[in-house]
Amino acid sequence: MTGRDGPAGICFDYGSTLVSFERPVAAIAAAGEGLAGDLELRGSAWTGSAGEFAVALDLLLDRLIVEGHRDLGDREVDIDAIHTDAIRQLLGRDLGRPLCARLEAALQRAWVEGATLIEPALAVLRRLRDQGVRTGLCSNAPYPPWLMYEQLDRLGLRRYLDAVLFSSEIGWRKPDPRIFAEILARMALPASSVCFVGDDWAADIKGAQQAGMRAILAPGAVAPDDSAERLGRWEELQNLLD
Repeated sequence: MTGRDGPAGICFDYGSTLVSFERPVAAIAAAGEGLAGDLELRGSAWTGSAGEFAVALDLLLDRLIVEGHRDLGDREVDIDAIHTDAIRQLLGRDLGRPLCARLEAALQRAWVEGATLIEPALAVLRRLRDQGVRTGLCSNAPYPPWLMYEQLDRLGLRRYLDAVLFSSEIGWRKPDPRIFAEILARMALPASSVCFVGDDWAADIKGAQQAGMRAILAPGAVAPDDSAERLGRWEELQNLLD
Protein backbone atom coordinates (compact mmCIF):
# COMPACT_ATOMS: atom_id res chain seq x y z
CA MET A 1 0.00 0.00 0.00
CA THR A 2 1.05 3.61 -0.46
CA GLY A 3 2.04 5.84 2.39
CA ARG A 4 -0.60 8.01 4.02
CA ASP A 5 0.33 11.07 1.96
CA GLY A 6 1.57 9.22 -1.10
CA PRO A 7 -0.12 9.45 -4.50
CA ALA A 8 -2.92 7.06 -5.39
CA GLY A 9 -1.80 7.09 -9.01
CA ILE A 10 1.22 7.90 -11.18
CA CYS A 11 0.83 8.75 -14.85
CA PHE A 12 3.74 8.66 -17.28
CA ASP A 13 4.58 10.19 -20.60
CA TYR A 14 5.72 7.64 -23.20
CA GLY A 15 8.51 8.66 -25.59
CA SER A 16 11.73 9.86 -23.90
CA THR A 17 10.22 8.98 -20.51
CA LEU A 18 9.51 5.23 -20.51
CA VAL A 19 10.89 4.48 -23.99
CA SER A 20 13.59 5.98 -26.19
CA PHE A 21 13.25 5.94 -29.97
CA GLU A 22 15.79 5.88 -32.77
CA ARG A 23 14.63 5.71 -36.39
CA PRO A 24 14.88 2.02 -37.43
CA VAL A 25 15.89 2.65 -41.04
CA ALA A 26 16.49 -1.01 -41.91
CA ALA A 27 13.12 -2.11 -40.49
CA ILE A 28 11.31 0.71 -42.30
CA ALA A 29 12.99 -0.20 -45.58
CA ALA A 30 12.06 -3.86 -45.05
CA ALA A 31 8.45 -2.84 -44.49
CA GLY A 32 8.47 -1.03 -47.83
CA GLU A 33 10.03 -3.98 -49.64
CA GLY A 34 7.37 -6.21 -48.15
CA LEU A 35 4.73 -4.19 -49.96
CA ALA A 36 6.72 -3.65 -53.17
CA GLY A 37 4.40 -5.76 -55.31
CA ASP A 38 1.32 -3.87 -54.19
CA LEU A 39 2.87 -0.41 -54.36
CA GLU A 40 3.56 -0.69 -58.11
CA LEU A 41 6.08 2.14 -58.05
CA ARG A 42 7.09 1.73 -61.69
CA GLY A 43 5.56 4.54 -63.69
CA SER A 44 5.21 6.82 -60.68
CA ALA A 45 7.29 9.88 -59.85
CA TRP A 46 9.44 7.71 -57.55
CA THR A 47 12.55 6.24 -59.19
CA GLY A 48 14.11 4.36 -56.26
CA SER A 49 13.30 1.05 -54.60
CA ALA A 50 10.29 0.32 -52.42
CA GLY A 51 12.54 0.29 -49.35
CA GLU A 52 13.95 3.72 -50.20
CA PHE A 53 10.42 4.97 -50.77
CA ALA A 54 9.34 3.79 -47.31
CA VAL A 55 12.26 5.56 -45.64
CA ALA A 56 11.62 8.77 -47.59
CA LEU A 57 7.91 8.55 -46.74
CA ASP A 58 8.64 8.10 -43.03
CA LEU A 59 10.90 11.17 -43.02
CA LEU A 60 8.35 13.24 -44.92
CA LEU A 61 5.60 12.19 -42.54
CA ASP A 62 7.64 13.52 -39.62
CA ARG A 63 8.03 16.89 -41.32
CA LEU A 64 4.37 17.17 -42.25
CA ILE A 65 3.30 16.23 -38.72
CA VAL A 66 5.51 18.96 -37.24
CA GLU A 67 4.11 21.47 -39.71
CA GLY A 68 0.57 20.38 -38.89
CA HIS A 69 1.13 20.80 -35.16
CA ARG A 70 2.55 24.26 -35.75
CA ASP A 71 -0.64 25.24 -37.57
CA LEU A 72 -3.11 23.47 -35.26
CA GLY A 73 -1.63 24.23 -31.84
CA ASP A 74 -2.93 21.69 -29.32
CA ARG A 75 -5.26 19.96 -31.80
CA GLU A 76 -4.02 16.64 -33.11
CA VAL A 77 -3.38 16.23 -36.82
CA ASP A 78 -5.36 13.97 -39.15
CA ILE A 79 -2.74 11.29 -39.71
CA ASP A 80 -4.66 9.63 -42.55
CA ALA A 81 -4.81 12.91 -44.47
CA ILE A 82 -1.11 13.47 -43.86
CA HIS A 83 -0.27 9.99 -45.17
CA THR A 84 -2.32 10.63 -48.30
CA ASP A 85 -0.61 13.99 -48.84
CA ALA A 86 2.89 12.56 -48.28
CA ILE A 87 2.32 9.68 -50.70
CA ARG A 88 0.97 12.05 -53.31
CA GLN A 89 4.04 14.27 -52.97
CA LEU A 90 6.43 11.35 -53.44
CA LEU A 91 4.57 9.34 -56.08
CA GLY A 92 2.64 12.00 -57.92
CA ARG A 93 -0.53 9.91 -57.42
CA ASP A 94 -2.70 8.32 -54.73
CA LEU A 95 -2.51 4.71 -53.60
CA GLY A 96 -6.10 4.36 -52.45
CA ARG A 97 -7.16 4.21 -48.82
CA PRO A 98 -6.85 0.42 -48.22
CA LEU A 99 -3.25 0.24 -49.46
CA CYS A 100 -2.40 3.52 -47.74
CA ALA A 101 -3.68 2.08 -44.45
CA ARG A 102 -1.58 -1.08 -44.90
CA LEU A 103 1.51 1.03 -45.56
CA GLU A 104 0.73 3.22 -42.56
CA ALA A 105 0.47 0.15 -40.32
CA ALA A 106 3.66 -1.39 -41.75
CA LEU A 107 5.67 1.75 -41.04
CA GLN A 108 4.35 2.10 -37.50
CA ARG A 109 5.01 -1.55 -36.73
CA ALA A 110 8.58 -1.12 -37.98
CA TRP A 111 9.14 1.56 -35.36
CA VAL A 112 9.02 -0.96 -32.53
CA GLU A 113 12.47 -2.05 -33.74
CA GLY A 114 13.74 1.43 -32.85
CA ALA A 115 12.16 1.45 -29.38
CA THR A 116 14.21 0.75 -26.27
CA LEU A 117 12.72 0.59 -22.79
CA ILE A 118 14.40 3.08 -20.48
CA GLU A 119 15.72 1.06 -17.56
CA PRO A 120 14.30 0.34 -15.10
CA ALA A 121 10.88 1.27 -16.52
CA LEU A 122 9.32 -2.18 -16.29
CA ALA A 123 10.63 -2.78 -12.78
CA VAL A 124 9.25 0.58 -11.61
CA LEU A 125 5.82 -0.07 -13.13
CA ARG A 126 5.71 -3.57 -11.70
CA ARG A 127 6.60 -2.29 -8.23
CA LEU A 128 3.96 0.43 -8.36
CA ARG A 129 1.27 -2.06 -9.30
CA ASP A 130 2.40 -4.40 -6.50
CA GLN A 131 2.02 -1.54 -4.01
CA GLY A 132 -1.52 -0.74 -5.09
CA VAL A 133 -0.68 2.44 -7.00
CA ARG A 134 -2.75 2.97 -10.15
CA THR A 135 -0.60 3.56 -13.22
CA GLY A 136 -1.37 5.48 -16.39
CA LEU A 137 0.25 6.51 -19.65
CA CYS A 138 -0.65 9.71 -21.50
CA SER A 139 1.20 10.51 -24.71
CA ASN A 140 1.10 12.89 -27.64
CA ALA A 141 1.04 10.51 -30.60
CA PRO A 142 -0.87 11.23 -33.83
CA TYR A 143 -0.79 7.64 -35.05
CA PRO A 144 -3.79 5.28 -35.05
CA PRO A 145 -4.50 4.27 -31.43
CA TRP A 146 -4.77 0.56 -32.19
CA LEU A 147 -1.24 0.60 -33.59
CA MET A 148 0.05 2.42 -30.52
CA TYR A 149 -1.63 -0.09 -28.20
CA GLU A 150 -0.10 -2.89 -30.27
CA GLN A 151 3.30 -1.25 -29.80
CA LEU A 152 2.81 -1.15 -26.03
CA ASP A 153 1.95 -4.85 -26.08
CA ARG A 154 5.04 -5.73 -28.08
CA LEU A 155 7.23 -3.77 -25.64
CA GLY A 156 5.63 -5.49 -22.67
CA LEU A 157 4.39 -2.24 -21.13
CA ARG A 158 0.63 -2.43 -21.40
CA ARG A 159 0.18 -5.21 -18.83
CA TYR A 160 1.51 -2.84 -16.14
CA LEU A 161 -0.78 0.09 -17.00
CA ASP A 162 -4.26 0.59 -15.60
CA ALA A 163 -5.11 3.32 -18.13
CA VAL A 164 -3.66 4.47 -21.45
CA LEU A 165 -4.44 7.50 -23.60
CA PHE A 166 -2.91 8.73 -26.85
CA SER A 167 -3.74 12.15 -28.28
CA SER A 168 -5.01 10.54 -31.48
CA GLU A 169 -7.89 9.05 -29.46
CA ILE A 170 -9.44 12.38 -28.52
CA GLY A 171 -7.95 14.87 -30.99
CA TRP A 172 -6.18 17.02 -28.38
CA ARG A 173 -2.52 17.09 -27.38
CA LYS A 174 -0.79 17.92 -24.13
CA PRO A 175 -0.75 20.54 -22.63
CA ASP A 176 -4.45 20.96 -23.51
CA PRO A 177 -6.48 20.33 -20.33
CA ARG A 178 -8.86 17.97 -22.13
CA ILE A 179 -6.29 15.22 -22.55
CA PHE A 180 -5.36 15.39 -18.86
CA ALA A 181 -9.02 15.32 -17.86
CA GLU A 182 -9.54 12.20 -19.98
CA ILE A 183 -6.60 10.25 -18.57
CA LEU A 184 -7.69 11.12 -15.02
CA ALA A 185 -11.17 9.82 -15.85
CA ARG A 186 -9.67 6.58 -17.20
CA MET A 187 -7.57 6.22 -14.06
CA ALA A 188 -10.70 6.95 -11.97
CA LEU A 189 -8.73 9.34 -9.75
CA PRO A 190 -8.86 13.06 -8.94
CA ALA A 191 -5.99 15.25 -10.15
CA SER A 192 -4.87 15.98 -6.59
CA SER A 193 -4.02 12.31 -5.99
CA VAL A 194 -2.01 11.75 -9.19
CA CYS A 195 1.63 12.51 -10.03
CA PHE A 196 2.59 13.02 -13.67
CA VAL A 197 6.11 12.05 -14.73
CA GLY A 198 7.36 13.33 -18.09
CA ASP A 199 10.27 14.86 -19.96
CA ASP A 200 8.64 17.76 -21.85
CA TRP A 201 8.53 21.01 -19.87
CA ALA A 202 5.57 22.61 -21.64
CA ALA A 203 3.48 19.56 -22.51
CA ASP A 204 4.09 17.33 -19.48
CA ILE A 205 5.16 19.52 -16.57
CA LYS A 206 3.24 22.75 -17.12
CA GLY A 207 0.27 20.91 -18.62
CA ALA A 208 -0.02 18.54 -15.66
CA GLN A 209 0.40 21.35 -13.14
CA GLN A 210 -2.35 23.36 -14.79
CA ALA A 211 -4.56 20.26 -14.61
CA GLY A 212 -4.00 20.09 -10.84
CA MET A 213 -1.51 17.24 -10.78
CA ARG A 214 1.87 17.07 -9.11
CA ALA A 215 4.37 17.13 -11.98
CA ILE A 216 7.83 15.55 -11.85
CA LEU A 217 10.59 15.62 -14.43
CA ALA A 218 11.83 12.23 -15.58
CA PRO A 219 15.53 11.43 -15.15
CA GLY A 220 17.66 13.22 -17.72
CA ALA A 221 14.92 15.67 -18.77
CA VAL A 222 15.94 19.25 -19.57
CA ALA A 223 14.19 22.13 -17.78
CA PRO A 224 14.48 25.93 -18.14
CA ASP A 225 14.46 26.46 -14.35
CA ASP A 226 14.13 24.69 -11.00
CA SER A 227 10.41 25.26 -10.47
CA ALA A 228 9.50 21.57 -10.84
CA GLU A 229 10.48 18.43 -8.97
CA ARG A 230 13.00 16.19 -10.66
CA LEU A 231 13.96 12.54 -10.47
CA GLY A 232 17.72 12.04 -10.49
CA ARG A 233 17.14 8.33 -11.05
CA TRP A 234 14.06 6.15 -11.40
CA GLU A 235 14.50 4.51 -8.02
CA GLU A 236 13.72 7.86 -6.37
CA LEU A 237 10.10 7.43 -7.42
CA GLN A 238 9.77 5.05 -4.50
CA ASN A 239 10.32 8.01 -2.12
CA LEU A 240 6.92 9.40 -3.15
CA LEU A 241 5.23 6.35 -1.69
CA ASP A 242 7.01 6.17 1.67
